[in-house]
Amino acid sequence: MDWKKFTFEYRLDTNNLFGNLVSIEAFKEASLNLVFPSEWQSQLDRLNRIRAVRGTTAIEGNPLSEAEVAQQMEHLEQESSDDRRTATKEQLQIRNAGKAQSWVRERFLPDQPPIRLEDICTLHEMVTRDSDTRNNIPGRFRTFPVTVGTVDLGGVHRGAPHTDLLRLMEEYVGFINTRRLEETHPVIRALLAHFFLVTIHPFGDGNGRVSRLVEAGLLFQLGYNVHGFYGLSNYFYRNVQEYMAVLQKSRESQPFDVTPFILFGVAGFASELKGINNFIKARINRLVYRTMLTRAFNKKMGARRRLLNQREYAFLDFLLSETEPSDPFSDSPSRRITLSELLEASYVRAAYQNVTRRTFQRELIRLGELEFIRFTRDTSVRDWVVELNFEAISKY
Repeated sequence: MDWKKFTFEYRLDTNNLFGNLVSIEAFKEASLNLVFPSEWQSQLDRLNRIRAVRGTTAIEGNPLSEAEVAQQMEHLEQESSDDRRTATKEQLQIRNAGKAQSWVRERFLPDQPPIRLEDICTLHEMVTRDSDTRNNIPGRFRTFPVTVGTVDLGGVHRGAPHTDLLRLMEEYVGFINTRRLEETHPVIRALLAHFFLVTIHPFGDGNGRVSRLVEAGLLFQLGYNVHGFYGLSNYFYRNVQEYMAVLQKSRESQPFDVTPFILFGVAGFASELKGINNFIKARINRLVYRTMLTRAFNKKMGARRRLLNQREYAFLDFLLSETEPSDPFSDSPSRRITLSELLEASYVRAAYQNVTRRTFQRELIRLGELEFIRFTRDTSVRDWVVELNFEAISKY
């Protein structure tokens, strides 16, 4: 790119954005209108924060797993100077990202002033402190030219001349806060803030992390972080090659045609909000299903017979716990379990040890006929798959 021709002008084809923007608004309103227990709120917030921190650092090459990230974030409140001295660079990057995330959450409350240049420098100091010090001064603009990217990931990008960084970053903040952008859809505005900051590349290191935090901060301030603080970092990480490629593709001509990056980001945010709704819906379904089981167990069908006997009730309660989805944000509300897996489960073996396998199979079929569960044939594993049927909630 030619920095002598650089301006904050851009081209954006909005023809293919409408569907995902409508989905974003629908998912946002649906989530905000749901009332659920405070412990779900805390769990949702914690999971989102861990995923965001893991995503934004993993994009930059941090190898720590989600479980290790969760462990490092538990250190934040009681971290001492000794802890920091003995921590690895990778661990410090996680803790720094977690602290910066908390700072963003306070700084970008809805009633706080618009973003300022000092906010961006503060974020950079926080995310790179003690961990990214090679060719980088935390909180300070770089004093040397920089080239980033690879041919494999869409091409090489040359950051803005270091002699122009102060002027460009002052103009950048003015651009983000212009009336034109304030009147743009908030998700597009946040993505534009991300795009132009990472394109200028003002710091020696940590530019991506800071850009994604600025994006998340704007989304939070503008009311688009429903039920907790999160951003697009996890989505970008899960689609990292496409993320890098669309960034570079949007820089191919000047003024920049940001359509590829905005399309990618808007679709990602719609999917993230859908995941939040999936999380809430799955927990509501499971809570109501458990209540329904108690109601079915207490329903008398005769002098000595209930709709569910004790063993059937206990089995369905076991299945409810056993089929928790491995990804709490997935479209699937329940983990599927094969019949073979059920037959070998220690609970089933213990619960049915005094009866024949035929009795277990008969009760399983009965629960299917009553529509508490359903069966499908999975040809890939050559077995029957058992799933909870949440439609039973409306039947019983």
